[in-house]
Amino acid sequence: MKIFDMHADIGMDVADKRKSGEKDILKRFHLPKFEKGEIAGINMACFFDGNESIEDAIFMMESLREEIDQNSDRIHLSLDGSMSESKLNVIMSVEGMGFLKEGDDALAMVDFMYNIGIRCASLSWNDQNMLSTGVLGDPRRGLTPLGKEVIQRLNEKKIIVDVSHANEKAFYDICSVSKSPIIATHSNTREKQNVERNLTNQQIKSIVHSGGLIGLVAVKKFISSNPNRQSALELAQHARAMKELVGADHLCIGFDYMDFLKEPFGPHSMAVDLQDASMSQNLIQALSTVGFTKEEVRKIAYQNITDFIQKQLQ
Repeated sequence: MKIFDMHADIGMDVADKRKSGEKDILKRFHLPKFEKGEIAGINMACFFDGNESIEDAIFMMESLREEIDQNSDRIHLSLDGSMSESKLNVIMSVEGMGFLKEGDDALAMVDFMYNIGIRCASLSWNDQNMLSTGVLGDPRRGLTPLGKEVIQRLNEKKIIVDVSHANEKAFYDICSVSKSPIIATHSNTREKQNVERNLTNQQIKSIVHSGGLIGLVAVKKFISSNPNRQSALELAQHARAMKELVGADHLCIGFDYMDFLKEPFGPHSMAVDLQDASMSQNLIQALSTVGFTKEEVRKIAYQNITDFIQKQLQ
């Protein structure tokens, strides 16, 4: 069954490999795994932990866009929500804008991001920066005044706002400011695994109330603390818990595969049977095993997110 994966840090891998002199990175390192795992769409993220410069950010975004354009015979970059039946559908995103420092023009950067092809963005990773606060930041601090302006500019440009790494204060600030639906591209439910990166029931309901979606993430520490349960089957139990709360129409997938990333990331960070994109169908099987109908699985795997993207980017 075809899948649209709403989170993979491909931009980071492209930038790192280009700095080492590698070429044809998508074709050599990623496309074969996508094909094996029946990945028909993917959100390629440019990841920033907050220690980068604005020059680093521009290099990564430009490098990713160049790689995508070089493979236009096999990749359809969706800038307006359109989807191809014959090519890999891709949207570009930014995970964290902590590369912006005092004196940088944040609103002009949003415009740059849009022009280079970014269609989804979060203001922070786990860090605390001049726009927002991630899960490792001060829990009393959320969006800054400038961060609120950036959310408004993202809305104006039709760039989807991602809340997966926002702390709770920032999360609810975003909910109050954004006029467009929000998405948690790669988060599970805190009801099943009580870690800060997962969502409370109230957060899940708030996302749904906005018209947004929650993407199931295959990183093992967000699935279970028990090594024997860090699997696709347990991830499917997260999906079932969220379905019982808000229904299957508000779920999608954001695996966050790390097999291609350097330490401290890597395949050891992932569920035992979801190590890389080639293994993606294991989640499809697990969803069926825990009781989802074929139609519900199809929606979670592909239809919910493609409908959402088409609606938000048109």
